[in-house]
Amino acid sequence: MRLGRIWKSVVLGCLVLAGSLAIVHSSGVAEYPDVFSHKDISIEPNQVIERLLVAGANATVSGTVKDGIVLIDGNLRLMREARIQGSIVVLGGHVMRQTGSQVDGYVIHVPPQGFPLLKIVIGWLFLIAGLSLILLPLVLWLLFSLSKRFSVYEKAKKWLFTVQDRWPILYIALTLGLSCSMLLLFSILAWETMFRHAMGVFDNTFIWLVRYFANPTLDHIMIAISTLGYGFSYAVIVTTSFVALAVYRRWLELGGLALSFAGGAVLNFVLKNLFERTRPDAFHLVTAAGYSFPSGHAMVSLCFYGMLAFLLARNAQTWPWRYFVGVITMLLVVAIGISRIYLGVHYPSDVVAGYSAGTMWLLFVISLLMWWEHEREEKMEK
Repeated sequence: MRLGRIWKSVVLGCLVLAGSLAIVHSSGVAEYPDVFSHKDISIEPNQVIERLLVAGANATVSGTVKDGIVLIDGNLRLMREARIQGSIVVLGGHVMRQTGSQVDGYVIHVPPQGFPLLKIVIGWLFLIAGLSLILLPLVLWLLFSLSKRFSVYEKAKKWLFTVQDRWPILYIALTLGLSCSMLLLFSILAWETMFRHAMGVFDNTFIWLVRYFANPTLDHIMIAISTLGYGFSYAVIVTTSFVALAVYRRWLELGGLALSFAGGAVLNFVLKNLFERTRPDAFHLVTAAGYSFPSGHAMVSLCFYGMLAFLLARNAQTWPWRYFVGVITMLLVVAIGISRIYLGVHYPSDVVAGYSAGTMWLLFVISLLMWWEHEREEKMEK
């Protein structure tokens, strides 16, 4: 009974915090919009924006930019009415200023080099992102391996197992606390995206980056990855997982996986119809029905694969296998989300919101599963 009261109190606290956060945000002052463009653009004299990012195009500014300009492979023209409160970076282009234009920060200017700098910049961005996905898990594993050489590692490990055995409530409370943090993150994303409309530059820039190297071969690869989040391949994996748990009579774990999967799908349906965000209309490589926010592929695949990874990892005999399961699951879920952006059926903010809502529900179900198991153990001891 004590565990049930703690569990309910934590959940209630999460809802109160989320509501308070929404009230605080609703009372805030609206920010000026960020602007991204890969076509020629003009900022009019009476227009005020936060930041301006232009790639492979020219920009003419007559209005006010509050926090600087970045332009790659294009020319920047500042008219006499222009007011730039921040620095200007122009790579592979020219800066032309009329008398009377005002720039408060630095002006960094690299003239045209005879070859597009944009491809180099994007190439470096993709290289850094790829290396981060590959090297970050390796670095973390290296640090984990090195920590075993110190005596404090064994003491910490022993203490953690002692806490797990004697006070499982702490583990459940920690998991619920993490779920609450994801609830707060989703609340922020929903507010910034649907009500403040502050995610436009992030969405447009990310879509443009993901689609920059688009080609027919990559189209087929992304479609195949997308089916791992919804389609025949996904159905085979889901069915096989449920059958395997049933064969081994792991009923509580089967219930946890079913609740994570089905509950995530129902919650996603409710959220989509609550926010009613239309899908991107620039291009569609696949058909998709319903609303866009949050991404169902991102959310439900994280709920299912995340719970499956949790069940596999905690039954693995060694930490390397647990780490391997976690890394593969993370890469798979990220790839599914990126594929939906590439295929033109979701905004990046849809996918990020799907991840946050999915993580919230996943951690909630994990804490619920741990509670079920704790209650079962108490009944068996009586």
